[in-house]
Amino acid sequence: MQLVGMNIETIAYIESENEFDRAKKKAFWQALFSSITGRAGQLRSFAEAVEVLQSHQTISLGLQDISLKNIVGTVSRERDFTCNFLPRTNSTVGKERWRKIYILAVTGEGFPPVEVYKIGQDYFVKDGHHRVSVARYLGWDTIQANVTEIFSPTIDQNSSNGQFNLGNGAELCTQL
Repeated sequence: MQLVGMNIETIAYIESENEFDRAKKKAFWQALFSSITGRAGQLRSFAEAVEVLQSHQTISLGLQDISLKNIVGTVSRERDFTCNFLPRTNSTVGKERWRKIYILAVTGEGFPPVEVYKIGQDYFVKDGHHRVSVARYLGWDTIQANVTEIFSPTIDQNSSNGQFNLGNGAELCTQL
């Protein structure tokens, strides 16, 4: 194969196919291991988290760099990603979206911030699931996010150090 004349986006596009396949294989093995061990394999549900809260108020915290390890859930896509945000989808659209984000990340073009809700120290993705997936896959520590924090008396009463534990086992997410 002749690489002369190929630009970095073309090379990254070719590479993204293999990287997506690797991520999907890791997701498969993670799901299998999770089902065998009984550990959490899915993302936490934002709806379930909000249901636990007795009442809540929101405040926009604006654009921030947030830790990817604290992103534990989703507003709407529990079944599309593993608890580590590895892609589980078989759809062509989902695959191409992941690959496009991968290319933007590895070529240095970057991508827009994700949109998240914050409850205690945990974050739930509203928009940007593929961006979180690729960033975690690439081993990034942080990602830019527009953050909306949800306050509740439940958090203050049941937490220490500002952490809110929903007790659904997501902290046992398998790292493969």
